[in-house]
Amino acid sequence: MMMRTRQTPVMARVEIGASLVEIMVSLAIAMFLLLGLAAVFGNSTRTSADLNRSLQQIENGRFATQALTDDIALAGFYDRLPTMLAAPTTLPDPCETSNMTNLRAATAFPVQGYNAPATSPLSCIPAANHVANTDILVIRRADTNTTASGSLTATDVYLQTNADPSNSANPIIALGSAGNFTLRNKDGTTVAPIRKYHVHIYFISPCSIPNGGGTTCTGSSDDNGSPIPTLKRLERRGGASDPVMTVVSLVEGIENLQIDYGIDTDNNGVPDGNYLTTAATVSDWANVVAMRINVLARNLESTNGYTDAKTYDMGVGGNSTPGGSYKRHVYNSVIRLVNPESRKEL
Repeated sequence: MMMRTRQTPVMARVEIGASLVEIMVSLAIAMFLLLGLAAVFGNSTRTSADLNRSLQQIENGRFATQALTDDIALAGFYDRLPTMLAAPTTLPDPCETSNMTNLRAATAFPVQGYNAPATSPLSCIPAANHVANTDILVIRRADTNTTASGSLTATDVYLQTNADPSNSANPIIALGSAGNFTLRNKDGTTVAPIRKYHVHIYFISPCSIPNGGGTTCTGSSDDNGSPIPTLKRLERRGGASDPVMTVVSLVEGIENLQIDYGIDTDNNGVPDGNYLTTAATVSDWANVVAMRINVLARNLESTNGYTDAKTYDMGVGGNSTPGGSYKRHVYNSVIRLVNPESRKEL
């Protein structure tokens, strides 16, 4: 009898998981995908940052242009004054703060400019606070709001005028005491309007916030180590016995300011010929009836890998090629000086 041997069935062997080669290929693919995503994210971040810098530069440039335009348009606003005072033979000192006679005489020049001086010609603008070869502009005008005689501030300067061309006291420039303002309206009894008197001096400063505080730029340490050129303005402030021209920072990133003047010498209210970078004579400053401002604004931060090779048209004064790694744009505006112009047409 034959014996049968029982055979045990053989089970198939199943491999579970991935091989080393498959893992390496997967890692390589994932690495390429991550690198691609990182590049996309980096480019997106840089583009967004550059766009934000450009938008801020546009906003700053437009704001600076509008601020200058608004103030220039009011130059020579002396309320009811029918005729201007005779122009002095020498230019007045824009930094004057306390001599009312000098301030009154200066009203003959609603605007006064300094064409691209290499250093500041004014005592109230230290050389360290002025960017060389940029213009300085002086605006003189009254406030658009009247001040009641009982609400005058003793330390402020005010202007009072009426429509009487025969009154030698017209206009009155004086400190804020009601007794100083004697002009009356046509009825002979009502006090003529009194308005605060403004002298604004615009200039380009090499920094926004000086290192260590104060108002005078110190150098490369200003603005946390990255000085930002800034449009600034001087205004008269302080007490009656110690008034000062106070610096007000207006717009950061304004790198250059050049102004062209339209001058009317035949009293028809229209500029004669081409615009000029400065008045030919002292008396011609009283004949400015139009202005063209050229404002060069730059980004507050530099752009990596960018070189500015552009040439910027800054008006009659010529072109500017600042270079460097900042992106820039020029803003222009032409403004009529309605107040001096209208008095010439009377």
